[in-house]
Amino acid sequence: MRITTPKDVASLGTILSVWAHPDDETYACGGLMAAAVANGQRVVCVTATRGEAGVQDESRWPAEKLGEIRENELMEALKILGITEHHWLDYADGCCCDVPVDEGEDRLKQIIAQTKPDTILIFGPDGLTGHPDHQTVSCWVDCATKGTNISVYHCVEEEQSYEEFLKLADEQFDIYFNIDKPPVHHRDQCDIALDLGKDIVRQKLAAWRAMPSQTESMLKNTPPKHLVGMLRYECFIKA
Repeated sequence: MRITTPKDVASLGTILSVWAHPDDETYACGGLMAAAVANGQRVVCVTATRGEAGVQDESRWPAEKLGEIRENELMEALKILGITEHHWLDYADGCCCDVPVDEGEDRLKQIIAQTKPDTILIFGPDGLTGHPDHQTVSCWVDCATKGTNISVYHCVEEEQSYEEFLKLADEQFDIYFNIDKPPVHHRDQCDIALDLGKDIVRQKLAAWRAMPSQTESMLKNTPPKHLVGMLRYECFIKA
């Protein structure tokens, strides 16, 4: 079945959400995870790095402290979304591609064995933004789930949101910094095309605000209507 409403999310069962940096999960599927928690589903989040290379304002969030800062921001965002289970892989930001594929695969297999997910949410091979860490973590998931019956879903952008809001945001904030255009699909083409609705959008926006080292500039310089348009849909294609 196609998943378009928070109630539909129940069909995903236990969800393992696997990402490269703190804030990837909130942007890509914060609303979906919050909906799953509200449905009583188990949701487990995995983050490969602490995002210590993502310096945006050295005077406020210095590089030598950024990993700890972003760790604390992530914990607060997950609390807002209702998620209580989280795992760090503890790799260096920007260096996931230096990790042997079988090592990354084995680390995820261990977590999969512990959590027994029905569904995994992750970037596609494109990494959405073209970030090598995103692409590498996607590869680890694909390798770790071969031969299993776990449903893997790859994050994409929703066409209308991209054309009306995200393209402009990219011009201002360089969201898709390492790719000319992210994977964009019409809602009808997506296996998950979740319309979050006002309440979950507010919850997701609150989680975004809990990560000021990465989101403050965008939140201050984007009209509220545009923020809602950027966050309203979360879309995935089944791998």
